[in-house]
Amino acid sequence: MPQVSTRSGLLLVKPFSRHYGAASLAGLLCPHHPVIRICPDPMITTLRHLFVDSWAGRAAALLIFLAFIGWGVGDVYSNMGTASSNEVVRVGDRSITPDDFSRALSAQLPEVARRIGLADPSKLPKGEVEQIARQALQNLVIQNETQLAAARAGMMVPDDLVRQEVFAIPAFHNAAGQFDRSVFNDRLTRIGLSEGKLLQAIREDIASRGLLQGMGQSVVAPSSLTDRMLSFDASQRVFDLVRIPFASSVIAAAPTDDQLHRFYDNHPQMFRTTEYRHAKMVVMTPDSVAKTIEVPDDVLHRLYDFQARTFDMPETRTIQVLTFTDQAKADAAAAAWKSGTSWNDIQKKFPEAAAVSLPSVRQSDIPNPELAKAAFAAASDRISGPEKTGMGWVVFNITAITAPHKTTFEQAKEGLKTQVQHQEAGEALQARQKQFQDAVAGSSTLEQIPSDLGAVPASGTLDSNGLTQDGLPAPIPGDAALRQAIIHQIFTQSKDTQPTVINGPNGTAFSLLVDEVHPGTLKPFDSVRDQVVQAWTADQKRHAADLRATTLFNNAKAGTLRKAVEGQTEASALRQDVAVSRVHPDQSLPQNVLRGVFGLKPGTSGMFESPDAFWLVNVTADKPASAEEVKSLGKQLSDEYLQSMRSDIPMALNAAMEKEVPPSHINMALYNQVVTAATPASAPAADNGAH
Repeated sequence: MPQVSTRSGLLLVKPFSRHYGAASLAGLLCPHHPVIRICPDPMITTLRHLFVDSWAGRAAALLIFLAFIGWGVGDVYSNMGTASSNEVVRVGDRSITPDDFSRALSAQLPEVARRIGLADPSKLPKGEVEQIARQALQNLVIQNETQLAAARAGMMVPDDLVRQEVFAIPAFHNAAGQFDRSVFNDRLTRIGLSEGKLLQAIREDIASRGLLQGMGQSVVAPSSLTDRMLSFDASQRVFDLVRIPFASSVIAAAPTDDQLHRFYDNHPQMFRTTEYRHAKMVVMTPDSVAKTIEVPDDVLHRLYDFQARTFDMPETRTIQVLTFTDQAKADAAAAAWKSGTSWNDIQKKFPEAAAVSLPSVRQSDIPNPELAKAAFAAASDRISGPEKTGMGWVVFNITAITAPHKTTFEQAKEGLKTQVQHQEAGEALQARQKQFQDAVAGSSTLEQIPSDLGAVPASGTLDSNGLTQDGLPAPIPGDAALRQAIIHQIFTQSKDTQPTVINGPNGTAFSLLVDEVHPGTLKPFDSVRDQVVQAWTADQKRHAADLRATTLFNNAKAGTLRKAVEGQTEASALRQDVAVSRVHPDQSLPQNVLRGVFGLKPGTSGMFESPDAFWLVNVTADKPASAEEVKSLGKQLSDEYLQSMRSDIPMALNAAMEKEVPPSHINMALYNQVVTAATPASAPAADNGAH
C-alpha cells in the first residue's frame, strides 16, 4: 500500500485551528449532522458530536465542502494586519482568526437555510445570520478549549493512528479502493489545503474524541421518575361538559329609556371619544445613524477590490448532488428523482447518499473535475447521472443558472457604502449618545438637535393604538418594537414634561415632548343611543347566561351534571365522557377550561367563563393511558430525560474548561467585519416601520 510521505512519519505543523478551525471543519464535513447547530444549547451539541462522529466517516465530504461552501471568503483576512490584529478571539495560546470564523460561518449558513426551508442562504434574515455567527464563534472557542484540555492532560496522538485515519478516508482511494498518494496530492492541491494542515486536523480530531469519548454514556434515567412523569402526562381525565353561550339567552323585553340612561351613566368609558396626544420626538436608530456616516471613496475602492471575487462573476449554478459508492443505488436514486420525487424526499429515501445543496457555485469551485464538467454541461431542471467520478457515482440536478456578469465600481459603490455604514452604525450610535443627551438637555422643544447626529425628528397626533385621526398608522421612525415603546411613552408622559433621552429596544434611543393632550369626551346620549342599546343587550344576555349557568352548576354540585340538565333545554348540548390528557388535550376547549379540568377531583364540578360562553364541567373519572400509548410515550420521555441528564455533563465540562482558560482579546471590529462579509447582500433586515 502506498505510504504518506513525510520527513518524520507524519509532518507536524502549527495547530490546524489557527488556519481553518476544527469546529468549522467538522461543520463542513458533516452536512446532515453538523457540529454547529441552531438550538437552545449549541455547546452541548458541539461536544457531543466531537466524540460520536468518526473522522473517517466525515472526511469523505471534506474535499467537496471546503471547496463548495464559502471557499476563498476567509483567506483574504490573512493580510489585514499584524498577528495581534488578525484574531477574533484568543483562547490560551491559540487564536481564532477571521479565516477560521469566516469558514465556520460560511459553512453553516446553507445548512441553516435548508433546515428552515430556504433553498437560497441569501434569503436568511439578518438577525438569523447574526445568531448563527454568535453560535459559530462559540463552537470554535469550545473546540480550542478541548484541544487545550487534551494538551494539559498530556494526550499524545501516535503517528500510526493518524496514518490509519488518513488511509481510511475514501476520498483518497483509487479505483481499487486503496489509498493512493497521487489521488491524495491531487485532492489537496485542488482545494489549496496542505498535507500538514490536514494531518494536524486529523490529529486534533483524534485527541478530542479521546478526551470526550463515552462522556455521559453511563447515565441512566431512573424509572421511578419517568414513571411519575408518564403518569402525570398520559393519564386521562374523563368528564361531562355543557357550553352555555351568551347569544343563546333571550331578553324578554326591550330596554326602557331609564335602563339605557342608567347603563350609559354607569359605563361612560364605553361611549367616549378617543384620546389623542400631539408629540414631538427625535429618534436615533442604527439605520438613521448609518445614513450620516461619511465613507471616503478610497475606502470603498479598497472594499471593492477586497470583494473582487463577488463583483466579477463567471457563470454560476445552483446544484443538488447525491453521491453514492454503489452504482445500483445511484441508478435507483436517479430513477426515483426523475419520476418527480422532491429533493427533500429523495434525501430521506436514500439516506446512505452524501447529499449536498450547492448554491451559486462556480465551475472552478468544484474540486471533482468529472462532476464540475458534467454539472456545467447539463441543462437546467433536469436530473442528470449517474456519472462515475473519483468520489463515486453522482446524481445531480441544476436548479438555477446565473449568466456571467461583472459589477463595476460605480454600480457597486452605493451598496458598498451602505455596507460600511451599517457595519459602523451600532458603534457610532453608542459613541454619539453623550452628544444626543447634551443636545436634548439644551433643547426644551427638541428643535435644536443637530442633524449630523443621525437623530430623526418627527411630530404628530395619535391615539394609544398609534393611529392618526384618519385611522392610519402614525409614521413613527423605527421598527415595531421601537414604535410600541414610543407610543407607550407618549401616553404615560405628562404634558410639557422636560424631554429626556430614553433607551429603546435594540440599541436605539429617543426623546419626546408631549405638548398637546386632547382627552376623550363623553358622547351625547342621543348620538350613541343605538350603541347603548347593543351594549345593554349584550350585557343582559351575558347576565342571563350567568344566572342560568349558576343554577345548573349548583344542581350539578348536589348531584351530577347529567342529572342537572336532564329534561332541560341544555340536555342536547351535553357532551358525555370527554377524555383528555396533558399530552392529548381537546383543542376545541378553551385553555382555562382544560386547566380547570385537571384541577378538579373526580366527582366534582366546575364553572368557567370564556369570551362568549359559560362552561360547566363535571369530572367523572381518572383513566390510565392505554398500554400502547404508555409504551410509546414512556420511551419518548425516557429518551428525552436521559438526553437532558447527559447534556449536563458536557455543559459542566465546557464551563470548567472556560474557567481554566477563559477566552480573551475579543476583537469586535473583526467579528463584525466577518459577519458583514458573510451576510448576503439581499438578506432581509428587520422591519423598520413607517418613516
